Amino acid sequence: MKIAHKAGIAAACVLVLTISLLSMLQVNQLHKTLRSQVESSISETSNSLARQIENWLNAKLRLMDLLAATIDSEYTPEANQRIFDLPLLKSEFLLIFGALDATGQTLKNSDSWNPRPDYDGRVRPWYATGKAANQAVLTEPYVDSTTGETLISAVAKISDKGKFLGVFGGDIRLNSVADAINTLDFNGAGYAFLLSHSGNIISHPQAEHNGKPISELFGNQKLSLDKELREIDIDGKRLLLSFTPLPNLRGMDWYIGVVLDESIVMAEANHLTWLAVIGTVTGVAISLLALGLLMRHLLKPLALLSTSLREINSGEGDLTYRLPIHSKDEIGELSQEFNRFLQTLQNLIGNVMGSAHQVRESTALTSNESEQAARRLQVQLQELDQLATAMQEMASTAEEVARNAQSAAHAAQAANEETENGVRVVSKSSSAIRHLADEMDETSQAINELAKLSQNIESILQVITSIAEQTNLLALNAAIEAARAGESGRGFAVVADEVRSLASRTQQATQEIRQMIDQLQGGVRQAESRMQQNRDTASKTAEEASAANDMLGRIREAITRINDMNLQIATAAEEQSATTEEINRNTTNIRDISQELAGGAEQQVSQCASMVEQVSQQDRLLGRFKV
Repeated sequence: MKIAHKAGIAAACVLVLTISLLSMLQVNQLHKTLRSQVESSISETSNSLARQIENWLNAKLRLMDLLAATIDSEYTPEANQRIFDLPLLKSEFLLIFGALDATGQTLKNSDSWNPRPDYDGRVRPWYATGKAANQAVLTEPYVDSTTGETLISAVAKISDKGKFLGVFGGDIRLNSVADAINTLDFNGAGYAFLLSHSGNIISHPQAEHNGKPISELFGNQKLSLDKELREIDIDGKRLLLSFTPLPNLRGMDWYIGVVLDESIVMAEANHLTWLAVIGTVTGVAISLLALGLLMRHLLKPLALLSTSLREINSGEGDLTYRLPIHSKDEIGELSQEFNRFLQTLQNLIGNVMGSAHQVRESTALTSNESEQAARRLQVQLQELDQLATAMQEMASTAEEVARNAQSAAHAAQAANEETENGVRVVSKSSSAIRHLADEMDETSQAINELAKLSQNIESILQVITSIAEQTNLLALNAAIEAARAGESGRGFAVVADEVRSLASRTQQATQEIRQMIDQLQGGVRQAESRMQQNRDTASKTAEEASAANDMLGRIREAITRINDMNLQIATAAEEQSATTEEINRNTTNIRDISQELAGGAEQQVSQCASMVEQVSQQDRLLGRFKV
């Protein structure tokens, strides 16, 4: 959008806003003035009408006061009737009526009114009103049952020298009041009506509303009887409403209500509002036209400047061109400053073109180095992948070594326990063998004793054998001697034979015993030899068991050292596994970082290629300038 258009729109907005505000203020002031005039007019008219109604009705009341005073001064039934029949009363009142307090006798001045026989004025509302008042007062309006007219009555006391005798009154047609009120049409903008303090309509231009509450007239809205002009909406129509009191009406609080159609009352103001709108639009249009012509004249140098700039732009970047200066105003200063800008830009473009070549060479060199760095990073990434694989295998091997070392530690612990059990068993066996060797020593000694005893037995057998041989010799000698003795020595011979037989058997038994002793001695010697061998074997076994016990002790110590070494190996393997895992994580992190560096290097290579292309494009663009 051109500056002239922007300035025109801004000026139009300012004009419209300013003129609209002024028009709104003027129209608002007009509405206020007109409303004030309407209020003043309503107040003057209503007050004037109120004074007329007050004066007219107060005149009726003064007349009734005069009649009451006349009756009080010379009361007689005849004089009272003469007063009622006065022509003045017949012209001022529709009917003069009354009732005596003592008898209830009805009083009247016209034969046209014939009350029912049971009529008793003392029970009528007007009687109580007149009796309670000290002077003539008006009753509330009522509708005559015969004629349907709205009437009011002026009532006063009948007295004789101050003594109360009854009440009399006069009916008053409100036609005059209604005619006076109905004449107010406010130039066709509304109407007026009369209502009581209770809100009942006394007189309305439309007679069907008489006697009805005011709420029925205004859509059952609650209204306060204020003099201030207010607005109400009835069936989509806005009305202006005001109530003027009749303060000087004796004994009555009546109001004159005024209803105006706002659209009619404010028609002139609305017409002036439209005239203001039309004037505003016309003024804005004329102002914009004048402003457009003025802006066109003022911005003509700027148009020439735009044409010169367009020529520079169409001159394929000729920075040697300079704008012509036609004036010494702001446009001329702008042209002069623009020429200085072109001079600065010419120098700057020249420097940039000189630097662009160096940037292109540096960018190409950087691109080559980035490609080499990317290749080296790829190689490093492959080496890191292999290193990560080897570290994972080393970690697995370290974990396996740790598990095996732990298993070996458990096995060594079990072997140590079994070795301890073996040491205990070998110790017990060694003790048993030593005890057996001791028992064998004792047995060998017993066998030696047995050998000695068998030798003693042999000595005894030799003695027995010798005795047997001698006995045999003796028996033989005895037999010889018995034979020599003959018959006398036969008995002795028998005994000698028996002795010789016993000696022979003794020798035989001794021989058998010797053989058995020889066998026994041979067995004893063999047993002694065997016992000696067993003792030697037991001693050797005891020595071997002791050696085995020592060996098992050394084995246990070796197993303990192996167990400690296995625990150290397991601990070292676990530490190696943890270290390997940490190295593996570090290697993985390095690999990830290397991958990011490789990606960054590839991106850098791509950016360098793009930079080379951009520098080339920059050279082409800078080549378009003429410096």
